[in-house]
Amino acid sequence: MADSMQQPEPSVDGHGGENDAERSRIDGATVRHMLELATTWLERHVTVVNALNVFPVPDGDTGTNMHLTMRAAVEAVRRVADEGAGAVVRAAAQGAVLGARGNSGVILSQIVAGLSRGVGDTRSISSAEFARALAEGASNAYRAVTRPVEGTILTVARAAGDAAVECVTQARESVSTVLGAAMAGAHRAVQATPLQLPILRQAGVVDAGGEGYRLILEGMGFALRGEALPALGEVSLPVAAVQMLPDDGTISPEDDPLAGEWGYCTQFVIVAHDGADLSVEKVRDDLQVLAESTMVVGGDGFVRIHGHTEDPGSLLTRAVQFGRVQRISIEDMDAQAERWRMAAGRVAGGTEVQSSGVPPDLDAPLADVAIIAIAPGEGFASVFRGLGVSEVVFGGQTMNPSAQEILDAARRAHARTVIVLPNNGNVVLTAKQASSVGADTLGGDRRILVVGSRTVPQGIGAMMAMTFGADPEAIVSAMTGALTSVRTVEVTRAIRDVSINEIDVRVGDLLGLVDDEVVAAGTEIDEVAARSLELAGARTAELVTIYRGADVSDSDASRFSAAVQTRFPNLSVESMTGGQPHYDFIISVE
Repeated sequence: MADSMQQPEPSVDGHGGENDAERSRIDGATVRHMLELATTWLERHVTVVNALNVFPVPDGDTGTNMHLTMRAAVEAVRRVADEGAGAVVRAAAQGAVLGARGNSGVILSQIVAGLSRGVGDTRSISSAEFARALAEGASNAYRAVTRPVEGTILTVARAAGDAAVECVTQARESVSTVLGAAMAGAHRAVQATPLQLPILRQAGVVDAGGEGYRLILEGMGFALRGEALPALGEVSLPVAAVQMLPDDGTISPEDDPLAGEWGYCTQFVIVAHDGADLSVEKVRDDLQVLAESTMVVGGDGFVRIHGHTEDPGSLLTRAVQFGRVQRISIEDMDAQAERWRMAAGRVAGGTEVQSSGVPPDLDAPLADVAIIAIAPGEGFASVFRGLGVSEVVFGGQTMNPSAQEILDAARRAHARTVIVLPNNGNVVLTAKQASSVGADTLGGDRRILVVGSRTVPQGIGAMMAMTFGADPEAIVSAMTGALTSVRTVEVTRAIRDVSINEIDVRVGDLLGLVDDEVVAAGTEIDEVAARSLELAGARTAELVTIYRGADVSDSDASRFSAAVQTRFPNLSVESMTGGQPHYDFIISVE
């Protein structure tokens, strides 16, 4: 029965029907059209891709983030005058990197950046070059993620690239045929994602990011064949194909692939010797075996390296062979981690500074340090401004800001060092992407550092640990240490049926989350919140701060606060306006 519900696998020529004239090369105008139709095709399916989110909380915005990232790429392409294929793809990569939103958007932007590297500066792209570029796009995305998880967009991109390369080795020369092979490979990989991630199998869906990438390739195929996009009813999505797969029981969400990296954070710049050719790819291939989380980017005559390693000396010694090593920065992350553990359970004190609200004079000297915070509502924005944040970027669940928006805020902050508080797990990677291009975008004397706050209460706790006037690295260390002193409880409503963490959730149920993990579900908000607060350690905590959402009335907020105080009489309970959408209450437990 499940087989009969599956979407037909694309044929090798990419459209399962008659062939248009095959092309052995594609020019810049064709690439531009492929990107535009791919973006439009993805846009038409945003709601469906968002619906593939396996978690019951209202943050299923993978389709939205991928579409906005592609739209940024297309907007950048439309501004480029050079009609060469390489220039078009390079502009798309730059637009995608700066416009990336959320984890899925950042990974997609790295795929596009890899495509650009694979294509190079060629005026037109052959079938072999296109295949290699697809493979390089996948490889670049894998390199961008510290601990890649299979069964995601990464797996689908790699399968598409591998299928394209295999097609070329079989002497099938047309670009259309290569793209068709990539589409078929992506289709098979998407269908297999539930076999790789138990939570997808249990929910009966495929991976949202992988399906989004498959749709992008499919949209490119329509453009390459000169076909109009079909009505949505004519193309089914590969969702029902996994509905009949066996359920292995409930499972917990995967750990964040970017968490828990230690060692020495080592950063430096390699400047090429006079007249020497400095290859970013060669430097990356040579150095990444010595470090984790390696990020290698470059320009004319220089390469910037960031990596985590247990032996910075070996990394620097290897780097010297490529050129002069400058701007060396080494931070002992293990020592920082020990300080963070020692800080756990303590509420750090700080100096409250009220922002003036006056726009900075961009001709004035740069400040030493400024803070940017991502906030989901005006109430939270006011809290952050009161604690000394220079710029607030509105965003959070279902509305992730782009790297460009963070860079724009950093420019307005007008400081040598700008520290970003993402305050959402789906914004951390975007903030890191903004950080990686900060010096190139803002100027070599300016930089962006990221404190990995994954919830708004963590960000507020970090600001409480802020000591203005201290060294930027010391500030970041203190703020990062403060993250462990705060537990976050969130109360929202389920948007889908699911069984997660041995909890049966039904649409419309109230959900309790502790540090982003579902811990309670039910129909009574007081009981769901109480269970969540218990698991967050409220019995032994000192202070609970309740931030009410945009749709919660004053009377309901007062009644809820009183119920919490009654249930936990040992606590000091404060109530404030957060103004966040989707979440009735966000609660800080300290």
